[in-house]
Amino acid sequence: MAVERQREYETVYILRPGAGEDEGSKARERVEGVIENTGGHVLKFDDWGTRKLAYKIHDRTLGDGVSHERGQYQYYRYLAPSETVEELERNLRLFDPVLKYMTVKLAEDLVPDERLKQPTEAEDIDVLGSEEE
Repeated sequence: MAVERQREYETVYILRPGAGEDEGSKARERVEGVIENTGGHVLKFDDWGTRKLAYKIHDRTLGDGVSHERGQYQYYRYLAPSETVEELERNLRLFDPVLKYMTVKLAEDLVPDERLKQPTEAEDIDVLGSEEE
């Protein structure tokens, strides 16, 4: 019997700086729902908090002239089939509080049961560093 192989991904998305806890938890529920409904497994979630953006981001939902210099970052590491990323990014694109998102493939051709037994913490890297200000 063939074992279904999956890929390991990281997705980071940025919510508006004024997004409340309710919108943050709705985004989290939406992301986790997509991952789990497509047969994937969440390895790690991390709320990086509100940080200064590298450049101003125009807010397409609030009208002309509205841009943000800060945003609320949320990070996911997960195992999933390849079609999961397309569905996840479609959901993020339709969710108004999301300003930007990015997904990176970390590994492919993984057996989920074997990968789930490995610790995730040993791979942690402080991507953003400490908040400056």
